[in-house]
Amino acid sequence: MNQEMSPNKQDSKIELLSFIAVSLLVLSYRIWILQIFGFVYTDSDQSIMWLGAKNYANGLFHEPRFYGQAYNTMLEAFLSVPLIKLGIPIFKSLPIITTILALLPIFILSIVTYLRNSKITSVIILSIFLTLPIEYSFITSMPRGFVTGIAFSSFSFLFLYKYDSKYAFFFVFFIAVLAYSINANSIILSIPICCIFFFKNYLNKYYYIYSILGLILGFSIHYIIDTFYIIHPYYNLHSYQTKFSFDLLKIGVSHLDIYFNYIVPIFWKNGWLIIVSFIPLAITLYKKNKYEISIVSFIIPFMILGTLLITKVHDGSDSVFFSYARMYLAVPIVLLLMLSFLTINNRKWMYFTLIVSVIFTSINLTTSKQVIDFNLKKNHVITILKNELAFKECSKLFTISKKENIELIVISNHWLYDVYNYGCPACIEQFPNTLRPSYERRTWRLIEEENRIYSTILVIDLNRKFDNEFNFVTKLNDTQGYYLIKNNQLSTILLLNKLSIDVRKFK
Repeated sequence: MNQEMSPNKQDSKIELLSFIAVSLLVLSYRIWILQIFGFVYTDSDQSIMWLGAKNYANGLFHEPRFYGQAYNTMLEAFLSVPLIKLGIPIFKSLPIITTILALLPIFILSIVTYLRNSKITSVIILSIFLTLPIEYSFITSMPRGFVTGIAFSSFSFLFLYKYDSKYAFFFVFFIAVLAYSINANSIILSIPICCIFFFKNYLNKYYYIYSILGLILGFSIHYIIDTFYIIHPYYNLHSYQTKFSFDLLKIGVSHLDIYFNYIVPIFWKNGWLIIVSFIPLAITLYKKNKYEISIVSFIIPFMILGTLLITKVHDGSDSVFFSYARMYLAVPIVLLLMLSFLTINNRKWMYFTLIVSVIFTSINLTTSKQVIDFNLKKNHVITILKNELAFKECSKLFTISKKENIELIVISNHWLYDVYNYGCPACIEQFPNTLRPSYERRTWRLIEEENRIYSTILVIDLNRKFDNEFNFVTKLNDTQGYYLIKNNQLSTILLLNKLSIDVRKFK
């Protein structure tokens, strides 16, 4: 005779089914985001990542970070190689990897919470994640290096509740440094985790020994990577200097919503609330006798506000394509991390947040086209276009190249600079060599071209009329800004100098 399931087993089954259901909802929602946004739009920075993915797939590793700069990485491009080898197009492979990395922190956190603290809390965490504005999902589906550091930092979640482990001391701090090296926006997640371990172990001498060892190893790897750009300074083309200013802090504090509207759950027009929300969490944690976690939760708002002193976080716009929020993508993960330490046993809270998550997901679904159209009209700083337009432009250029036997395409001035220079070679096999002399991120390409001679060259420039300036240059019929040079006998650099096309320093 079958026995009735005990209440405890019945409860566990309900919580498990709820966890699976909300997990599937998260995955389905993000697959849908890829279909309407991630696979549809690209930008100048993504086109660089496309070429990086193709280079990696062909076994070419030219520099350790994002082409032309000493910060950020092309980790998404590297991880996309297996998908590319399976025949998945680059414009899909990369956003898929980015989305996986974006979801990694929330799934690691929810699974750890499910197994080590509270099943109900884990469901609530996933449900609240679904109440984030759709802009958050757009930003975290773009392969631009925004989510990689945060994803790597989230591996520290595996050591939560193992506060006396020497291995935890070592790896938490090692992961924190490596995550920072991958992308500095990860420190917003790494610092709270490191603080938790500090407050739990500040009297434990082994904590200092093993955490310092983790820091040393992490900084050693970081230093080795940075040394490449010290030895090869011209590879660091797109650089920035970190400066601190109290004037910037004042500006940031008076305009908090432009930094946080895209990362706040539920209250999408009041981004400042995500900072304030850590305070009631701190009070609740204190009442639950979780004093160390409470202290960390209380410190976090001040840490977040402190970042507004830094010049780099003010480099952006209110467009999802170059949003200020890209610097703060870890903040909602940190909020859910603090929430994960609460042991919630009342299933009513689980049901309530599940309903709320469905409501807000539905709002995102129904307003998605409106939000995309609204963002496309904004100032993005970088070039934005649909993938189909990029492919159309590249195909047109490739057709011309085959017809005229063009060996090198020089992009002197055009609004599709980076798409032509990086995106087209990434998407089309046998595409001619390309070069953007004034701002070529691939320093090795300038070195290759110094003494190389091409017979037939296409120069693209929308401002100048090369055919009027030089008798050996002809304008291609039925084109705008396309100029052809045949029977060239000069090396590329000498030719560019003769044409008065600016070439950046490369050695």
